[in-house]
Amino acid sequence: MRKLLGHLAPQSLSGFFWKSGFLCILIFVWHVVLTRLMLKEQVHSYTEIAAEAISVGGPFVVLFMVGSWHQVTAIRALTRRAYYDPLSNLFNRQTFIGRLNRALPNSRSGLLLLLDVDHFKKVNDLHGHAAGDRCIEAIGHRLNWHLRIDDLAGRVGGEEFAVFIPNVSKEHGETVAVRLGLPIGFTDQTKKKHMAVTMSIGAVWTRADQSIEQQLIEADDALYKAKASGRAQLRFSDRPDAISLSLGNTAIVETAAESTPRTNSKINLMAKG
Repeated sequence: MRKLLGHLAPQSLSGFFWKSGFLCILIFVWHVVLTRLMLKEQVHSYTEIAAEAISVGGPFVVLFMVGSWHQVTAIRALTRRAYYDPLSNLFNRQTFIGRLNRALPNSRSGLLLLLDVDHFKKVNDLHGHAAGDRCIEAIGHRLNWHLRIDDLAGRVGGEEFAVFIPNVSKEHGETVAVRLGLPIGFTDQTKKKHMAVTMSIGAVWTRADQSIEQQLIEADDALYKAKASGRAQLRFSDRPDAISLSLGNTAIVETAAESTPRTNSKINLMAKG
């Protein structure tokens, strides 16, 4: 019965109308069978039967479909809230790690990125949390725009993001990583002010013979080096050099000056919570 109700519940607006019509036809057929064959009632026409069927069963069909529609919408919203971060529209940390565990063993050559917004705290302190929210939304839009459907992207901390690009060449992977990390502009709607932030990225080429935890640690170490050596750069775990992600010497946030490197930058992706 539960499966039958699940199939009858509308999944879209078009489904609402055609399933409502389908139920009305069923009611009409049942009414015909009941009146003509079982009760042997004499009626003038099928039009009269249809009118009676709709007048009796129509309100119940509408109530059922409207109730089912609201239930399906609520379930979708709860499901999305369980798997996605509402601001960035990316996977939340738990979902990203779960998908990463399934995707890594099936990828011949993949690129794992850990991204951190430079001076994000100053965005909140100087311009308010509304500006910080717009910043997170802009980053989520950037990642969703540039990544393929099979790529993974998640918000794994306040201003920290993770990306996994499976089955990618080193040349193309590096190009995508640079595109993701270029300065991101956003607008504080409250103050009508346009700002930009830069990103620091730690990257590791994934290997089948190494655990996921170890590869996350390597990516995080590369991210720490990028933050400690000036920010706004992309660092690979297997390369001593860094790729600049800043456009000239653009200020990160209008009055934000370079601060001392953080002393404890580890992103504990494997932690529960």
